[in-house]
Amino acid sequence: MCLDWLRTLTPETPLGSYEVDGPTLHASVQEYTTQDRSLCRFESHREHIDIQYTIAGIETIDWIPRDALTPDGPFGNDVQFWHPADGYTPITQSVGRFSIFFPSDAHRPKVIHGQPTLIRKVVIKIPVTRFLASR
Repeated sequence: MCLDWLRTLTPETPLGSYEVDGPTLHASVQEYTTQDRSLCRFESHREHIDIQYTIAGIETIDWIPRDALTPDGPFGNDVQFWHPADGYTPITQSVGRFSIFFPSDAHRPKVIHGQPTLIRKVVIKIPVTRFLASR
């Protein structure tokens, strides 16, 4: 269902929130300019799995196991931010590519890949309970 929906997106897809498959599976089309790595933050989620799909532009998303990091503030609204650490893996996220981040994964999006670039992407939030129920 999610991958079929992703194929319908174009660089002209309006920004905003979308229901992908009922009210529990939603997506957000976002746009931002990539930044220096020092300005970006690691984050993770407890209740959702992220599928991040690039519609336009190119960025780096750094990945590291959540257990390798120290919290940077309280958990809230299903997001935990983390202090940066070495040992991350940079992922090149370009047009037509997607990454999946589970609750055990910390990810740092918005990182410059070469030069600052305007990114248009979609983030689909899949409730962990829905994913586990389908096994």
